Amino acid sequence: MSGRTAGPDHGGRDGGPEGPDDGQITILVIGFAVVSLLLTVVVMGVTAVYLGERRLQVLADNAALAAADTFVELRPGEDGAPPATVLDDDAVTGAAASYLDTVSAWAGTPGLALAAPTGSPDGRTAEVTLSAVVHPPVVNLLVPDGIPITATSEARARIGR
Repeated sequence: MSGRTAGPDHGGRDGGPEGPDDGQITILVIGFAVVSLLLTVVVMGVTAVYLGERRLQVLADNAALAAADTFVELRPGEDGAPPATVLDDDAVTGAAASYLDTVSAWAGTPGLALAAPTGSPDGRTAEVTLSAVVHPPVVNLLVPDGIPITATSEARARIGR
């Protein structure tokens, strides 16, 4: 024997009885994990809405460009100005819907619709407004109907020499 006596262990790093602060780190780790998960869910939701709005804006831009090419007549320019195009509300709406059919946007975008004001407010500018619904991941449990988004774009056909 080495002269040591076996006695009670008074705690320490060698696995003895727990002190008053033992286990507190577990609560901190769980709290940090919950906050991290909530932050991740919020970032995912915001990103989904932003990307949905960007996608809808691209569709509105392209639909407005397609609609601007549907002018029904040319108005002669005055004082040497180039001729101006004349657009019709029904032609603008029809061209926008036709473009959305061509790119299969109706099937790929939930809740997609042509919204007001779609048409030609001044007879020269094609204005297209689209509305849709975004369903963000996880957040969709809290908002089952989704988050409505809208995008508006204008385009004008210009005739030059």
